[in-house]
Amino acid sequence: MRAGALLQPAILPAYATSAVRILRRAARGHVRHPGTAASILPAVLERCWDGRRYAASGGHFRQLWARDLGFSAPALVRLGHGARVDASLAWALQAWSRAGRITTTIFPGARPADVWDLGVDSLPLVVRALRAAPGGERLVERHAGLLAAEVRRFGASVVDPATGLVRVDRRFSTHRDTVDSRGNAYANAMVALLERDLRETGWFAAPFPPGSADRLVAAFWRGDHFAEGPRGTPSHDLVTGDANVVPFWLGVVPDDLGAGAMLDALDAAGLTAPLPLRYGPQPPAAEDRVQRLVVPDYQGAAIWTSLGAMATEVALRVDSPRGERWLRGHLAVVERDGTLWEVLDGGRRPYRGRLGLWRADEAMLWAALFLDLLERPGRPAVR
Repeated sequence: MRAGALLQPAILPAYATSAVRILRRAARGHVRHPGTAASILPAVLERCWDGRRYAASGGHFRQLWARDLGFSAPALVRLGHGARVDASLAWALQAWSRAGRITTTIFPGARPADVWDLGVDSLPLVVRALRAAPGGERLVERHAGLLAAEVRRFGASVVDPATGLVRVDRRFSTHRDTVDSRGNAYANAMVALLERDLRETGWFAAPFPPGSADRLVAAFWRGDHFAEGPRGTPSHDLVTGDANVVPFWLGVVPDDLGAGAMLDALDAAGLTAPLPLRYGPQPPAAEDRVQRLVVPDYQGAAIWTSLGAMATEVALRVDSPRGERWLRGHLAVVERDGTLWEVLDGGRRPYRGRLGLWRADEAMLWAALFLDLLERPGRPAVR
């Protein structure tokens, strides 16, 4: 991690406020919401709303994160929170317009900054959220200058013109942002997502050649799973959680490419037990050294509930019994602890960092993904 990224003026105050919240929770315990998952998850979402915009959590990540909002926006709209999604995007786009760029995060004082690098998923997921939002068209018209410039910047900064794939000569922030994972399948799925949404909405021309999804498959698909890295790289056949569920969950590749086989590959790699989903079966070799001092294996073999929700949705589409089992497992933890944790350890307990100084965040915005699955018409009731 670049030292300068740790010391950005927008980020520095967040260290202190987050530390206070983490220490307070360590002393007092987390906020427990009573009832079943059907009542806990809406209460979690309410904690993420501050009257102006959705934060990434009601715990210590009180900032707006483009990634979390983009993951959650379609589910939030389906759950009846379209007006709040509109308000969140309007607030964020106003802040980004003043800064002249879309960032991974907006910190207190409406101060945008990237954590820790340019987010390969920030623009694609903002466009995804705008497409889902009831007032998305209006917001695109209002901020067309910013969005057009960001589309051009994405093409120039992210995509290698020689290959049409994500550049491998620089680091980008991804969902796995404490690990140096250059030009991986997740990043290329984001290029395919952006191309699809720009093409289908007609909002802006994609700044790279068409066929991103085909290039993703050609470079990363191994017949039953997406590899972490493209052919010819050290991770050319490594099975990771985000590389596999995200392309199917976002629909940038069809389920009949092999979604069922992919879920089997995740099982075989040990990424789904006792619950989905781990990034990998062991701590990552490229984990940031600063992060490793405090939160070792934070984005390795720990269980991420965001990825778990995505894996569960894919499973419900192609292997209903497996999807129902995974959904019941995650909701049982929600009901046991009265919240949705960000990260779980191998024993389905909230992740703790070294010496217990860092504790997994609580009350995550992506609770919307689980609530959307729970309330979706046509699926069996969870028992």
